[in-house]
Amino acid sequence: MSILTESVQALLQDSKAAKVLATVDKQGIPHLVSDNTITVNDEGQIIYLELIETSRSNVNLVNSIWFKRKVAIHLSKGEESFQIKGYPVYSVISGPVFEHYYKLALERNPEFDLSTVWIIEPDEITDDTYTARKNKERDEHPLITHLDRLAK
Repeated sequence: MSILTESVQALLQDSKAAKVLATVDKQGIPHLVSDNTITVNDEGQIIYLELIETSRSNVNLVNSIWFKRKVAIHLSKGEESFQIKGYPVYSVISGPVFEHYYKLALERNPEFDLSTVWIIEPDEITDDTYTARKNKERDEHPLITHLDRLAK
């Protein structure tokens, strides 16, 4: 059972939502890629379509599987904003699942060369709106505030 809510899944399926995948290399150096093809499958797993065989993201995702490192996905549209952390669990480079996503990639752009279909199991979701982050800070650190707010 996936931890993704219906609203998060709908946002993942929205091609107009901003979606950013963050990975790290073996030294922990972060790498970001903005990619609106990031989506969700019927099992509630996140799908990332890597188009470039030797890309930094592809290398980092392989390292994430080997060394059990999390990746992060930022997802936003309008007033909605979420951060999802999870583990890449496997990749697909042939077969019916690959062919399904390859056809979808070609529908979006006939020039796309699909290298790998990455399956990411979500582990944690955070409401990343300013309001949610501010409320969390007030709950966890009620004494931290700007002095000008106390003067009112």
